[in-house]
Amino acid sequence: MLVSKRLLSTTFQPRFLDKFFKPVVEASNPRKHEVKTLIRPVGLVSPPTPHTKYSKGNSFKDLFDEEKTAKRTEELSREMSYSAMYDMHTFRQTNGKLFLSPKAYWRKDRALYFPHIVGKSLANKKLSIEEVLKGKLSVVRMFSNSAGNDLTLQYLKRIQNTKELQFINIHWVENVLKSAIVKLSKWNIKNNVPKESHKDYFICSRSQLPFTIRDELKINNMYTGYLFLVDKDLKIRWLGCGGATTLDQEILANSIEGLLKE
Repeated sequence: MLVSKRLLSTTFQPRFLDKFFKPVVEASNPRKHEVKTLIRPVGLVSPPTPHTKYSKGNSFKDLFDEEKTAKRTEELSREMSYSAMYDMHTFRQTNGKLFLSPKAYWRKDRALYFPHIVGKSLANKKLSIEEVLKGKLSVVRMFSNSAGNDLTLQYLKRIQNTKELQFINIHWVENVLKSAIVKLSKWNIKNNVPKESHKDYFICSRSQLPFTIRDELKINNMYTGYLFLVDKDLKIRWLGCGGATTLDQEILANSIEGLLKE
């Protein structure tokens, strides 16, 4: 009964809500984006499986766990900082180059995992992307628009004829409206993608990866494009963003050569 009274207390609720929401509101004015070189491996600690589910927030019970509430508040504060307007401004400011790629591929014992993503290919087959990636060295491009697509194509100049390499495309769909648009223009996408590549081109809902997961993967800005080099064990060994420099193309080609010998 004491617990019930406290939950209904007018003094408890504002204090509790203020503690939770004040840092979130204060985060609405984000700092200017700083372009840095990736050094630490990017990815997730656990390997993807068809049964993987990513948490999108705290349960009601977790709201009364101070440590979990503090962590969730920090997550929400960061999420509030990155609005669509901020992402667009950052894209224009950096020309889509949100970070600089690592100077060499990440070692296998330090590399982290690619996420679990479900998508439908242009060949109309619904799959978990890890099923396609497992056992093969893959270049995975991610984009949600033509700008991201065009930018990431620049990375393929020196590697597009590598027979031992698998090329996978993930076309993100942001919301229901865009999903309908993509469906209506699917015939156009098919016409622009060689038929033999339809099985490797996936349309995926971006919402299946919560903000915190996308943040760990460095893929939160929807306006640019990303390129992942993923090994046969589903580990991310290299990552590019935006357009490719000559150095990016060289490092990627050398990384692929090294991983094929691994």
